[in-house]
Amino acid sequence: MAHSDHTDRRESVAIHCEATSFDPDSARPLTFAAIRIRGPRILTGSALLLHPGSDTGMAEAGDLLHAFIGDRPLVGYYLDFSVAMAERLTGRPLPEERTEVSSLYYDRKIRSLSKQAVDLRLDSLVRDLDLPVRPDGALGIALTAAMAWLRLTQNGR
Repeated sequence: MAHSDHTDRRESVAIHCEATSFDPDSARPLTFAAIRIRGPRILTGSALLLHPGSDTGMAEAGDLLHAFIGDRPLVGYYLDFSVAMAERLTGRPLPEERTEVSSLYYDRKIRSLSKQAVDLRLDSLVRDLDLPVRPDGALGIALTAAMAWLRLTQNGR
């Protein structure tokens, strides 16, 4: 197997799933992307991109995804959906430690806004955090989530 179950506790994994719908009970996963984050670095060179059912069988895709994630903490945008889809694909629970970047962003914005609504759309978050990425496709959204997480947790911005 290309990826080991060994976990570096300094690493987190940004994940995103594109699917046929937003209902995790009936949706079919189209693409999974996972990118490791080590300290302040996003390890794009070892990113995992899966198309379950087309480039790999569902069981093989689940095994690859589970091995890549291991027990590393998860990071994502609308993470609950991606986790539900990944758990269905792998047939196993994923790590409990999870960070939803829109929640981090909301917490930061609500402290500075006076009774204004917080725009949690991904493109608004990218623009406001001045991220140098276009959130396009599963890999682009996983990368965006990783960058946003670093910006929100490692910069006092």
